[in-house]
Amino acid sequence: MNKPKVAIIYLCHNDLRYVPEVVESWSNQTYPQDRISIIMIPNGAKDGVQDLIKTKVLPRSGQDLPEVVLIDNGVNLGFSGGNNLGIKWAINHGCDYVFLNNGDLKLDACAIKELVNVMESDINIGSAQAFVRFWQEPEKVNVTGGMMHVAGFGYARDNGKLFSQVNYQNKAEIFYASGAAVIYRVSVFKKVGLLEEGFFMYHEDLEFGLRLRFAGYKNVIATKANVFHDYSFSRNPKKFQWMETYRAVVLFSYLKWQSFLILLPILNLIECGVWILAFKGGWIKSKFKADLEFFKPRTWKLMWKIRRRSNHLRVILDKDWMKLLSSSIADQEVDSLATRIGNQVITWIWKRLLPIIKW
Repeated sequence: MNKPKVAIIYLCHNDLRYVPEVVESWSNQTYPQDRISIIMIPNGAKDGVQDLIKTKVLPRSGQDLPEVVLIDNGVNLGFSGGNNLGIKWAINHGCDYVFLNNGDLKLDACAIKELVNVMESDINIGSAQAFVRFWQEPEKVNVTGGMMHVAGFGYARDNGKLFSQVNYQNKAEIFYASGAAVIYRVSVFKKVGLLEEGFFMYHEDLEFGLRLRFAGYKNVIATKANVFHDYSFSRNPKKFQWMETYRAVVLFSYLKWQSFLILLPILNLIECGVWILAFKGGWIKSKFKADLEFFKPRTWKLMWKIRRRSNHLRVILDKDWMKLLSSSIADQEVDSLATRIGNQVITWIWKRLLPIIKW
């Protein structure tokens, strides 16, 4: 009996320097080579990665590499738009699973095999995240699952911790899977839709993980599937702008209105804190732009679209998923006495508000 077919989607926007090692990690996979297809998507890259793929990678397709397909769209469609090109290919070519492979992420030899094993063990698992470690410091953890803060922030659990000190049961549930290294069931896309292209970058994996929860699926971590990510924290002002806009979009799109009203005290307090952090961090203009973007008609159109979809899929109560929200942000590069105090205050308030949510 044939193993399930897996499409590895490699969104390689300006990731030329990583391609050689990433490609070698594909060639070493213990999963049957004839059951893997690799979809390479430059997504409008300007670093010449297209030429490298054509001259060095495509000739190895079906030889010492699995089948390799190049989709050169010529423009940057963002994270969701670029990956959706590969997801559509996978759907049209009879794949069972899709693995999103970040441009700066390489795989352990057993990664795909272990991810498929986890997915095959339970039809209710919609996504499984690999155990992501740092490329240059493999003794350290990058992310073991995405966390969602009560204010809508998505962040990486266990970032920077020692690998030897982090221990989870295989297939343990997580709030959402990081888009850097996640396997999805293709049938899930047919039921809940593709990645949300209204999100250009950041929080699209959070939105999709929450969408899966609303549809009754589980998000889990595959602890035996190790991958290595050359992650570094970016202070790009555009990043903060996107994150600020999209965290608000997620909250407005998924919370029942009565739940949103319960959260208002926390949201107002955090909003004041974010403005202070933006001023101190030098991204105050990005915060202004994010708030202006939120009130644009296209953003409200996006929120109503997501809200209608989530209500159609919903098989879960707010009280059941909101109890999984985090009231503090830990293990991140941005830390200060003010944020630690803020975490304590928000946690104190949240413990008193959460029991009110009965719906």
